[in-house]
Amino acid sequence: MCAAEGCVVAKVVFNLTIEDSGDSHCRIVAEYNSTCREIEVEKLKPSFRQNLRPLQEAILQCAAARSADVAMRARNENAAAAGGGDEAKPALRDAAGSLTSGSDERIVQEVGSQLFEFIFQRKILELYQECSHAARKDDQPFLIRLRVTDPTLAYVPWETMYDKKNRFYVTTSQSTPFMRAVDDYVEERRACAARPIRMLGMAARVKVLNGFPLDEIEVDAEQVAIKKALSELNDGKRMKLSWIPSAKARDLNRRFLRGDEGKRWDLFHFIGHGGHDPERQMGFIVVQEEGGSKGIRLYADSLKAFLTQPGQTPSLVVLNSCSGAQGEPGSLFSSTAAELIQGGVPAVIAMQFEISDNMGLAFADTFYTYLAENVSIQSALAHTRAELKARQFAEWISPVLYMRGLDGEIFVDRAGSE
Repeated sequence: MCAAEGCVVAKVVFNLTIEDSGDSHCRIVAEYNSTCREIEVEKLKPSFRQNLRPLQEAILQCAAARSADVAMRARNENAAAAGGGDEAKPALRDAAGSLTSGSDERIVQEVGSQLFEFIFQRKILELYQECSHAARKDDQPFLIRLRVTDPTLAYVPWETMYDKKNRFYVTTSQSTPFMRAVDDYVEERRACAARPIRMLGMAARVKVLNGFPLDEIEVDAEQVAIKKALSELNDGKRMKLSWIPSAKARDLNRRFLRGDEGKRWDLFHFIGHGGHDPERQMGFIVVQEEGGSKGIRLYADSLKAFLTQPGQTPSLVVLNSCSGAQGEPGSLFSSTAAELIQGGVPAVIAMQFEISDNMGLAFADTFYTYLAENVSIQSALAHTRAELKARQFAEWISPVLYMRGLDGEIFVDRAGSE
């Protein structure tokens, strides 16, 4: 069922691990082709974390976002300006975040260069170059798999890594598809072998959370974009696309328990607002309250319980909301994405920053278009980042892919499939 003849899946893996070695240093270990290299380096300075806020402000040039925190900030800012007057109203949707005047691009490159140079030093760089040379010689991509076990570095936006010498972002290149891992578990998990592939979507049209107005999301447009991207597959035999009628937590839980005529859902896609609670050190998505139209927080631990029921765990979860991959320094598993991966979901895509509504729509349209071309999740996301960057979306650095294993070939036909 390959829609793109000759599509290539990375079989060579370049494993990177960043471990805590005590005090202010960490150990970086690289493995490729039975060769292992390691170095000990000084950790990133605490100031690096502080510099990420300007990075967020630089890439998000749009007032309307899919964040549960934006409305609260806007309300506070408006109240201060008006001397504590009326509540702030939701911001109007503006143009997509863009790389204006090249200034935002320079900020991303500066952060990305620091991260690339932090990892690829001395022996690590030599092994990386050896792997790159071998892959180019065979005209094959190689997968970069990064595992960070040092809790103080879990928050870092590794997706920005920029190879200054060769002038390219590692995670936008088809030569170096990229993924994160939260442990050293590398099982070849099942992809979606059975037919039809079953995809379930949930769209939360929530406008108010805890009394604060939330920015409006173009839910209908995103649903249409996903349907169009998957139109050639969505024939009921190869694929079935369904949507939960409501956005209540109980309906999500019950729909996963029942599955699709008893069969598990292979993919789950969420459209809505999200955020990260620093007090609970946990991410959340915003769903509809029981008996009303306002929103409530569905925290990552509860979402994990819904999506990882025995025999019903999906192969891929996509959280198209803000901050699903945002965690706390000092905690490896405080993000929603990491929580789901720890719970047993094989692959999760989530956003590490706040994103504009336009970015959310463009991401869904682009990602599923490429995924339907029968490439791996890793490759589809590399294509997506590259295209969003070319279209001047500065938020292309936001999507993060976590995987438990290496098998990201969602639409590949396998022997013994149903």
